[in-house]
Amino acid sequence: MSIRAMEPVRPEVRSLEPYVPGKPVEELERELHISGAIKLASNENPLGPSPLAIEAMAEAIRGVNRYPDGSSYYLREALSEFWGIPIEQIAVGSGSNDLIDVLCRIHLGPGDEAVMSDPAFVMFAIAVRVAGGKLVRVPGRELFHDPDAMLAAVNERTRLVYFSNPDNPTGTMVPRRALDRYFDRVPDHVLTILDEAYFEYVTDPEYPNGLDYLRKGKRVAVLRTFSKIYALAGLRVGYGFFSPELTSLVHRVRLPFNATSVGQAAARASLRDRAQVERSRAVNEAGKKLLFSELPGLGLTLTPTWANFVLARFPGSAVEAARKLERLGIIVRPVTSFGLPPEYARISAGTRAELERLLDGLRRIL
Repeated sequence: MSIRAMEPVRPEVRSLEPYVPGKPVEELERELHISGAIKLASNENPLGPSPLAIEAMAEAIRGVNRYPDGSSYYLREALSEFWGIPIEQIAVGSGSNDLIDVLCRIHLGPGDEAVMSDPAFVMFAIAVRVAGGKLVRVPGRELFHDPDAMLAAVNERTRLVYFSNPDNPTGTMVPRRALDRYFDRVPDHVLTILDEAYFEYVTDPEYPNGLDYLRKGKRVAVLRTFSKIYALAGLRVGYGFFSPELTSLVHRVRLPFNATSVGQAAARASLRDRAQVERSRAVNEAGKKLLFSELPGLGLTLTPTWANFVLARFPGSAVEAARKLERLGIIVRPVTSFGLPPEYARISAGTRAELERLLDGLRRIL
């Protein structure tokens, strides 16, 4: 009996590089036989979920023998009231990654193109290739998106243009004026995706709210998440705002039951806790202030950031520095998988105690 050497799969899938997440604390502790490790690698909220969300999860878990509400109706209703967008224009996903994938599958096929900045969130690049589209990367300008250059890359085959705003892994922002100029010029056949995962962390008055473009009738999809400031990353709840027609298509293409009952309940409760958002934003600002105060003195160069992390350029290899920090029980994120040089790493803005431990570790290894 003959045995195939390789599975007969699409070549664009076989050539994919898988997404590399930040190393879990449990994995590091298992590898090194240690305890008490800290993770500053995945842009997570160090405060944890709202007490209201924890209470809602405890109640919802009693019903996990039943399938969840497949339409996430009550969560979409809460989001509609919170943001002032009709429920018919809202869809929920298993994280905003899920909705990125759905949008790519709706719009892309052989010969269709999608434009993104380089670097930007790598999951969009993966979703484009899985859908069968052609990815067009446009180099950023000093680690910022360059909307004019992205527009210049648009042609009659372009179906999607993706903005990660603020960007991951750089933390940089596209300001309102630049995005206004972009929307004034982008052709009508292009859907623009605004990935606003870090929306709630931004306090800069020049930061644009993607919903303003949706309300003006622009062809735009605005994606947000409960993973960041709401601290529900482990539950995977994202959401998006679209035109009514596109929302209908998203509901047709997304997987059924793509948001768990526990996740839906926690997300709804989180929206009621404005104080938790303010506390999280304050901790983030204090953390970034400490990092910008101390890291340059250790030889690290920091990129301006509007998110809940900093992108740091190390004086040598950040990959090697990250390995040494792991031996001290500290996890940071080299970003070579995003296409950046090995000197760069991403560091989350954790609590003061976590960041003091990081700084002590850096003083020991640099």
